[in-house]
Formats: sequence, C-alpha cells, structure tokens
Amino acid sequence: MNFLFDSEEVPIQAGDTVASALYRSGRRIFSRSFKYHRPRGLLCCSGKCPNCLVNVDGSPSVRSCVTPALDGMRVRHQNAWPSLENDALSIGQHFDFLMPAGWYYKVFTKPATWHRVEPHIRKAAGLGELFENPQGIPEYEHAWMHAETAVIGGGPAGIQSALDAAERGEQVVLIDDQTELGGHLRYRKQRGADPRERIDALAARANVTLLQRASCFGIYEGNLLGVLLGHPHAGAAERLIHLRAQRIIVATGAYETPLLFDNNDVVGVMLSSAVQRLIHLHSIVPGRRAVIVAHGSEGDEVGADLKQAGVEVVEILAPSEIIAVRGSGEVKGVKSRRGDFACDLVIVCGPRVPDAGLLSQAGAKLQWSDVPGAFVPVGLPLNVSAVGDVTGETPVAAAQHFPDSKRAFVCICVDATSRDLKQGIADGFEEIETLKRYTTATMGPCQGRMCQLNAIQVCSRLTSRSMDETGTTTSRPPNPGVTLGALAGAKHHPIRRTPMHHAHAELGAVWLDMGEWKRPRYYQVAGAGGEAESVAAEYRAVRERAGLIDVGTLGKLIVRGKDAARLLDKVYTSRFSDLRQGRVRYAVMCDDTGVILDDGTVSRLADDRFFVTTTTGNLDFVHQWFDWWLVASGWDVSVTNVTGGLASVNLAGPKARDVLRKLTDLDLDPKAFPYMACREAQTFGVPAILMRIGFVGETGWEIHYPAEHGEEVWNAILVAGAEFGILPFGVEAQRLLRLEKRHVIVGVDTDALTNPFEADMAWVVKLDKEDFIGKAALARAASGGGVREKLVGFVMEGGVPEDGAPVVIGGIPVGRVTSSRYSPHRKAGIGLAFVPPELAAEGAPVRVRVRGQLRTAIVTMQPFYDAEGARLR
Repeated sequence: MNFLFDSEEVPIQAGDTVASALYRSGRRIFSRSFKYHRPRGLLCCSGKCPNCLVNVDGSPSVRSCVTPALDGMRVRHQNAWPSLENDALSIGQHFDFLMPAGWYYKVFTKPATWHRVEPHIRKAAGLGELFENPQGIPEYEHAWMHAETAVIGGGPAGIQSALDAAERGEQVVLIDDQTELGGHLRYRKQRGADPRERIDALAARANVTLLQRASCFGIYEGNLLGVLLGHPHAGAAERLIHLRAQRIIVATGAYETPLLFDNNDVVGVMLSSAVQRLIHLHSIVPGRRAVIVAHGSEGDEVGADLKQAGVEVVEILAPSEIIAVRGSGEVKGVKSRRGDFACDLVIVCGPRVPDAGLLSQAGAKLQWSDVPGAFVPVGLPLNVSAVGDVTGETPVAAAQHFPDSKRAFVCICVDATSRDLKQGIADGFEEIETLKRYTTATMGPCQGRMCQLNAIQVCSRLTSRSMDETGTTTSRPPNPGVTLGALAGAKHHPIRRTPMHHAHAELGAVWLDMGEWKRPRYYQVAGAGGEAESVAAEYRAVRERAGLIDVGTLGKLIVRGKDAARLLDKVYTSRFSDLRQGRVRYAVMCDDTGVILDDGTVSRLADDRFFVTTTTGNLDFVHQWFDWWLVASGWDVSVTNVTGGLASVNLAGPKARDVLRKLTDLDLDPKAFPYMACREAQTFGVPAILMRIGFVGETGWEIHYPAEHGEEVWNAILVAGAEFGILPFGVEAQRLLRLEKRHVIVGVDTDALTNPFEADMAWVVKLDKEDFIGKAALARAASGGGVREKLVGFVMEGGVPEDGAPVVIGGIPVGRVTSSRYSPHRKAGIGLAFVPPELAAEGAPVRVRVRGQLRTAIVTMQPFYDAEGARLR
C-alpha cells in the first residue's frame, strides 16, 4: 500500500500515520511557518502543534501525525512555493527586524497604503488553500447519545474511572482521540504496567461504549459534549456526536511543551514524547546522534529508549546550558555553555502541562500551583470531575531559561518570539489576553497548547508579576478545531415545491434555493447561449409583451374577525381600519425599535376578512408575531395560514390584460378594476383572488387560487398568452425588473438595523395613528434621530458593482451597495446603496468600488423606469 505526497509514492506500513510514513521514507521538512516561512519538522507527533499540517485529498491543514495513512491518499504540502525545500518567501526571515510585533498596525496607517499591500499580505499569510471544484465531496453525519457517565481520555486514569463506573452499573461512554487505549503507556514503556488486561475488561462490558479516534472539542451548558469521530465508516468522513451525560470525568492527562532557546524550531528539534512515539508506536529510528535537553534525571527515560533503538546520545544538557541549535534547514549541532556538539537530533524534555482546557470550558478555574509547577483546575462544577495528570498530580519541571531573542520562538504557530513578547509589553500590552492579541501568540492552529506556558512565563517575568497574577488565556470551544462540514452535518434540510414545480422543470427551469423553496432562477430557452441571454429574453417579454412568474412561495394568511383591522393597525405601520373592501395596500412591519421585519400586501376581501401576503422566508415569523400580539388582547381575530393551500402567479406586461380576458369574465377595464384593487372571481373556471399590483413595474395581476389547480391554471395562462408572445420568467429577471422600479426587497436591501426612514419609505409610516409597534422609535427617526444612512438609487456608466460593494469617500468606506444590475432600459449599471444622509440628494456623485477600482455613480431618488407609474395603471 502507498499514498502520493507531492506526486511521489510513499509506502505504508501497518499502523502508520501520514507523518510516520513520510518520516520513515526520509522526509524531514513537513511544512513552512506562518510568518517567516521557516522549515518545520515533526515536533510533538500528537496532533497538538502546527508543524505537520498538510493537504489530504483536497482538505487543507490536516494534522498528518494523527491522520491514519490510507492506500491511495493524495497528500500535498501547503504554504510553500515552489517546494518545501526551497520556499521563496523564506527570505522574509532575514528581514525580521523590519517586522516587530504589531508592525503592520504601525506602518500601514493610511487606508490607501493598506489597500495596496493587503492582498499581498493575505496571500503570504495563509496556511492552506480551499480546494476548488472538489471531486467526491465528503459526507458528514450527526448523532445523538446519552450516558450516565462520560469519561474523556483513554489513558490509565480514564480506563480505571470508566471501569469503576461500569462496575456500579452505569451506562458509560469513553472518549479517546487515539487509535488504541492506553494513553502515555503505549509509548512510555518504562512508566507503568501494561494496561491491556484492564482494556480487555472494559471492552467486554456491555454497558460501556468506546469512542476511539474521537475528539471531545467542547463542554457546553447542561453537560453537553461535542465529540468528533473521524471516518465512522467508508461512507462518511466525520460524525459529530451530541453527547449528553449526567456526569463527566475528565482524564485528558498532560502534554509536553517546548523549551526556549535560539533556533528551537529547527527541523530535528523534537519533544521527547514525539521521539518515543516514533520508536515504540512506529518502529522508526528517529536519528543517528542526539542531544537531550532535560532537567535533572528527566532525560534518562528517553535516553534509554534512544540507546535501545541504536541512537547515540551525545550529551544531556540542562535547559539553562543550551544556547542555540546550529543548522538552517535541519539540525547540525548544538551550541552550549559546555561546548559545541554535533548531532542530527535535539530532544527536548519539556514541561508537561495539564490538558485542562475542557475543565475551563465547563466552569473550573485554573490556578497556578508551585508544587507541580503548573496551572491546575480548581472549583470544578457539579457533576464534573477530573482524574490523573490533568489535576496536576505529576510534578511539572517548568522552564527557567528565557533568552531575549528573535530566534527563540515562543509560539511556533505564528513565529512569535520572546523578543516580540517583550516588544508587546513595552508597547503597553501587559495583560496576557491583550498581549496574546497584539502578538498573536497562542492564536494559531495549536490554540496555545505548545506556547501558552512559555508565553505566560515570559509575561510574568517581564512584568514582575506572579504566574497566578498573570493568569491564563481563555479556552474556548472548539478545541481542537472542527471542520465546517462536520458542524453542518448531512444535508437533510426540507425542500418545499410549489404546485407548478414539475411544469417549471418541463419548461427548462434552472433552480434557485430560497430558504426551503425551489424557485426557477431562469428558464433555459432553446438556442439561448446561457443565463444572461435567457434573462434578457424574459425581461423583454415582461416589458414588451407579457410574462408569467410563480409566486407561490409568498406567505399567505387569512385574518378574520371583527377586530381583524384593529390587529393589522397594531402590527403594521400603515392604517388598515380605513381600507375599503376590494382594495389592496402595501404593508411594512417593524419591531419596537423601528427596524423593518417584513413587508407584503393586505387586501380587504370583506369587512371582517383580510388576505395578507408576506415575504418568502418570513411567513412563520409573521404568523407567530400576529399570535404574540393577540395574546391576552381579548380581540375577536383568527389567523389562518393558507400558504400550502394556494397556488399563486403574477401575470405582468403590456399585454397582460389581453391574456387574462381570455380566462375570466371579470371586467378588467382600469376603471372597473383599478390599480391596487382586489377581486374574487373565476379564472379558467377556478375560484381565485386577483390583485392588481405591480412589483415589476408593468400592468399586472397577482392571482391566488387552489393549489390542486396549480398546473392547470398556469398552463392555461401560457396557452392564452401564446399569441402575444408570453414567456415564463424567473427570480433573476424579476429582481432586475423590480430594481428598475426601485422596489425594496426586505432582507436584501435592508438589514437588521434598517428602519423605513433609512430605506426611503417614510410614506409607509402613519405616525398619526393612535398606536402601533415601533411608533415611538419611528417618531424619533422622523425628526432626524436614529437615521444613520439612507437608501438611494444610483446610475453608473461603464460598470456594474457587485452586491455589497463599498461606497467610498476620501478613501474610507461610508456605505454599501445592496443590489445592482445592468439595466437594459437605462443602458447602464443601476443599483440601490446605503449612503450618509447628506449624500441622499438627486444628482449627488458617489464613488463605488468596482472590481478593485473606484468609479463614479450618480445618486437618484426616482425610479429608473417609468417614474410616473403610468404603466402600472
């Protein structure tokens, strides 16, 4: 078996990880560092450092040291060009004096300068690249479990705790991130008895569930554990388990961390635990000549393992004796206060830090204790306990040597050195949390595991504070990181289809997902070259002849009762108690702060019966909003959701009246059926509600009729309109048509802070009403208070900005484009944008960024098409 690494075949042996197979084949450089692109090799072999990140089968930043090697894998390096051995960007390390902590905050202070350098900095700074056009997108699963006791950690302490709970008759789940149980006893052969007998006893218990190769990344409220299980079966990449436990036992142990000295990141500098893993788990001889850096007798254990593996131990040095590692690409030797020693391997016996992050997330406090020399958990919450090395029961030899150097790396994730931390403290960032953010130390892929202790000790020494006074940075889930695919899970979202769905498919619909709904984005017309040509044909049909669109996704409610008008007056900004029977009125709904929640139409079908439409995505909310305000009101009102029972279409265009006349006996003359009127009548023999409204800016009717007749009426309208050149049109053409009329789409042209005065819809707010939701806030906005920006139209020659493009004044973004398209009518780019209120004036010039360049647009407060509205009527 083998896999490919950068197009070279790498053989696999049983039990190999990607990293062990690469190391056995002679690979020593695994990655390049984040900032200086220094070569990095294996350091921890436990998945806690950033040195072995690679791209596996298209997924970036995979920790190769804990990823099982599989036959046929495609692995490639990342963050290095053109190769790992020769990375052009490594030249940056020779100019590190130009890049002290926070240098970009101090240098690029002008927006124009920052915009010029930002793309280059971002390109150089990334650790991995997302794949494009993925083949075989992995599947993800979610699962839910319950347990009386959940044990996190499969070392000796965790195994014993799980056995004890199982013997009490409890349902136990044991979570371990390794391929086999045993913890450090798997590779530290001299530390204790073989746990195989206890492991077999645990596996034999019917009330014990073992989750191996599973990481617990967070403890949440109510003893909820987030557990990520890799490759649960051949059909899934990962399974996210939501585990709820009555009691949690944390037995995560302790992990080894590096020491500080010059060039402590050179390839060939490894933690003692990593060397032991290579020797005992993978039968790999890690080098030929080794120097061990250890306190007192700490190096004896790994020294014995090295000698047994045939590695010559050149010298054992105390941390205070080592000055620097010699070598640029790989270790060549060690410079110490006792002399220079030639070697190809430097083994660091670093402090073993209690892995107490999960306990901190659960609510425990981390307090410094001089006895173990570590931060240990205290004040554990109810039903959460800790056992083993995570409690600090094993003494920790804390590092004592802190060189002031640009080559003593505190945080190997982001190339933050002891000199950088000293500079950050000198700049005023003396607290560990602010120092963390200023220097970015502990913010990389290891999330502080490899660097937090050294960072705290450096901060403590330089600020003359105790370790307890200095404190720790905050541990937040998820840690370790979780893929977005695992969080999202399998695609089991509901799909809703309108009654005409299959008719659209037969007409060549290209689908668009709008929430749960499937809607035609456009129709692929035979002979048309693509979307642009199809949309253009649909646009012309509506403007010149007739078009038909399915609007069945709109929310539809019947509001009935003698107090129905009173409720509508309460929840909408307009007045509906004076709405005459047979008339339609546009409606906007706001919250108590005046923010727009939804819009739609209200049609009065009878004195006590109203037909209300809502936006596609807000139906359930609006229904609940109505019910909320009815609670304890005593009003005689019922609200019925009829969305699923009605099909809905919009027939629009200059020939719409001619088409509809062929299907109904209703008098469609403008005087008999004026704009913003509604009627109940037969259409193609089917009872329907017809509303004369014009979202797309042409004469039109919105028709709502029983869903069981959906395709029947749809097809009848198309047949009746064939002689006039009717075409079905989709969402993309509809958005262009409505944009030319400057009609606002709530949620697209508004956000979670927009009120009607900012959206240029002051006319919809009737402040002379006695009361309605949001009146007080809107009254303030009407007097100028709370209006931060105004929605305006703009016309732009020679370009169309993207939705969301910034509006810029003096190099500073002051607004944003909400919608923009090319207008066939204006033969120019048009759009809606939020700008400062002083720019909301006819003819005012604004600058908009289009494909990286600033272009001038002219503000207009009028519709781009048929400003007088003559065609609607």
